[in-house]
Amino acid sequence: MPHAAPAPELTSEFSPLRLTLDPRTGMPATLARAEGERIRLHCAVAIVHGGTEARGEVGGLVYPTAETAGEVRVAGATTEHLLRDGRRFVVPVTIAGWLGEVQYTFRAAQPSLTWGWRLRPGATARAIRNITLTLTVDLDGEAWQVEAPGNRLRPHLPLADLSSAGTTISSIGGALGSAGVIALCQPRPDAPRTLVIWPRSLDENGVSTLARTDGGVSIVHTLNVAASADPATDLGIEGVALDLVDDPWPQVSSRLPRWYDTIGVTTPRDRPEWTRYATIFEAQIGTSIFAGGTFTYSPYPQMVDLLDDLPRIHDLGFDTIQIMPRQPFPSYNVVDYDDIDLTWGDEADLRRVIDWCHEHGMRVILDILLHGVLDQGSIGEAADAVRSGPWAQHCRATSEQLDALALSAADLNRLTWSRHILDFEEAWRTGSPAQHPLTVEHPEWFCTDSAGDIIGIYTRAFDMSNPQWQSWFIETAVGLVRRLGIDGFRFDAPGYNAFPNWSPRTRTRASVQQLGALTLFRRLRVALRELNPEAMLYTEENGPLWRQHMDLNYNYDEFWLPDSLFGAGSEHPPSRVRHGRDLAEWMRERDGSLPVGSVTAHHLDSHDSFWFLLPGRQWRREQFGIDAARALMHAYALSGGPYMMFVGGEQGMVDEIRRVNHLRSTRPELRDGVVVAQSADDDAIYSRRHRGALTEAIIAVNLSAAAVTATLAAVSGTAVDALDDTAHDLACPITWAPFQARYLVVDR
Repeated sequence: MPHAAPAPELTSEFSPLRLTLDPRTGMPATLARAEGERIRLHCAVAIVHGGTEARGEVGGLVYPTAETAGEVRVAGATTEHLLRDGRRFVVPVTIAGWLGEVQYTFRAAQPSLTWGWRLRPGATARAIRNITLTLTVDLDGEAWQVEAPGNRLRPHLPLADLSSAGTTISSIGGALGSAGVIALCQPRPDAPRTLVIWPRSLDENGVSTLARTDGGVSIVHTLNVAASADPATDLGIEGVALDLVDDPWPQVSSRLPRWYDTIGVTTPRDRPEWTRYATIFEAQIGTSIFAGGTFTYSPYPQMVDLLDDLPRIHDLGFDTIQIMPRQPFPSYNVVDYDDIDLTWGDEADLRRVIDWCHEHGMRVILDILLHGVLDQGSIGEAADAVRSGPWAQHCRATSEQLDALALSAADLNRLTWSRHILDFEEAWRTGSPAQHPLTVEHPEWFCTDSAGDIIGIYTRAFDMSNPQWQSWFIETAVGLVRRLGIDGFRFDAPGYNAFPNWSPRTRTRASVQQLGALTLFRRLRVALRELNPEAMLYTEENGPLWRQHMDLNYNYDEFWLPDSLFGAGSEHPPSRVRHGRDLAEWMRERDGSLPVGSVTAHHLDSHDSFWFLLPGRQWRREQFGIDAARALMHAYALSGGPYMMFVGGEQGMVDEIRRVNHLRSTRPELRDGVVVAQSADDDAIYSRRHRGALTEAIIAVNLSAAAVTATLAAVSGTAVDALDDTAHDLACPITWAPFQARYLVVDR
């Protein structure tokens, strides 16, 4: 190969950025703005390729004999191309037998530089199992701060408090409310500077790890791209967006919602008004099994028991009932959507539930599972893998024994999953067919390995990118609405199958099915709206890509916050959210980094959080005490937007929930107002201000176990606390008892 000429410094009339490249690899080397200081970058690319396929310890596929190659080499001269709205530079490269190009595109809109890839197989190429980009940033000079909205880092984090072991940053298509944006900021009053790094995996569910280094930070972005080396394979990869601006973070973050316009991500314009402030009661029919069967939870053994409890739920102020799949079988698995008795509970009683709710101004939605079908073979494979895997020895450990292990959050997730499989194994195996008929009738609807065997995590995984399967699911969902008169769905696990599908249809981009449900939801929304314009579409995934066709999204990204505030577990690094002020800023930064119109349903307890830990620690009130749980309930339920509670979570706070739900249904600023920044002069106070057309109120909660006297910043006048009817002069200090909440209605 001839010696590659030195790569030029890339500049464009569309942007003030200047990017220099490593002449050998074509990768970024420095980034500067106009004549400003250069920031040094070091980039490495690794392709995992070849190897044999095997089941992972928690399902999916792993490649134990795959190899990793990282020798990117420039293979020709850089060319440039004028676009309608920018200029693109193309660097030909080779890596691991693959031929391709690195594309750097400058545009006037922020972020003004994108770094993408295109790869095609060469004669010696092997199947790509994954690709990772490692970007190390040298940060010399004054102190830097780290921003990563929606992740497990508090806002405005000093670089010194960032872990050197690495913190996971969820991507734009992940389960958490994170765009994957990472900002490195120098908050100098005279010369602020912000470097923005935005990995954008729009076709796969990528994930990043952010870590402090001796001289700066490193970002490892795993694209989760997989593709065969077939001649037809042609991989276009969105890659990373970059920008360097002479603005402080508050100005940069205010622009984030507009960045989604550059990639075509928007939220629904036809959202039913009631979904914006729904107060949801999550109901479980049947019995859940925990700790090897030594503990069970059965709030409503049969559907008729929920029917009998509806007057109490209505009296508490809930306006929407969410009905989980029946426990313990089929639980969050698919056997037959049309068999309502089996999937959710007695159909005749369900109809009576729906009729009662509609007569009393309430709505009913069904929790419907997406990731795959259950049969005896799938549960047998999953349970056998658990018993032979690394977590089997801990599946029957006590809470105290697990405390001693000091497991990371990721390891605790794996252990919880393993324990759940063994707890439900007998019930799932007993109720399931030996082989699910859909796998025989439509094997093309499922994910497979390269040998054609259907794979999954503990079910036979649907290929949610398959248009024929999508049509079948849409017909099924629309049929349920027409048949029962329900008011919508919560869609469970649309991004659960985060592994490649090596079927003949998809092998040239085997990873495309990871976000296949996005297309399903776009099509389903149209079909449901034609039948019922008021139907709710709600899903547990809450990354920005999942907000495009949903009326509201779950708050998975908030699960860690109670432990960060009140606990002493794995969520207590120096980077954690520490108190009420941090929590308010974290919420504000997360909400402000999402697409315009995003709606997040808060909750304190859900079936997910309840199932996560062992008996005695399943409820937040058991983990942190009833007073702390009440305080967080007030903070979440009175911060605006939908609020959800799992049956049983109301214990110990019934009067408070009734009062809060009354405020949610009657206070106009909570339903129709906007949230604006608000703070107090004590870190313990969590506060947000709701400003409506004619009314205004401040939610202010003491999230500490000590009494606090504080003054609310930049506010004056008088207010009445709607929670205890006391009057306050807002210009004077106000006292909060430990964990006390106040909802201060301002006299305007």
